[in-house]
Amino acid sequence: MPNCYVCGNSIDPKSRQLRRRVKTGEWIRKRYPKASVSHVQSHYGMRVVCRWCASRIDKRDLLYARRNDLAVLVLLAFAVLLLVGKRLLGW
Repeated sequence: MPNCYVCGNSIDPKSRQLRRRVKTGEWIRKRYPKASVSHVQSHYGMRVVCRWCASRIDKRDLLYARRNDLAVLVLLAFAVLLLVGKRLLGW
């Protein structure tokens, strides 16, 4: 019987197997003697998850996509304001 990769709950083998891209590992490089982190590499893979975790992952991904869209809109608005200001003030 399969288990959810995220929460570990068992999944009914007769139900549809949902797969999502989840973080499967992380590799951190530190420099000593300071012990400061110089490089972090994350590994992702497609894993079987339960319905609840799949829903949570989908909501998180949608939120990140909305944040990225909002950031692009703010940058475009700033660029338009600069162009309008340049024309009005004759820079």
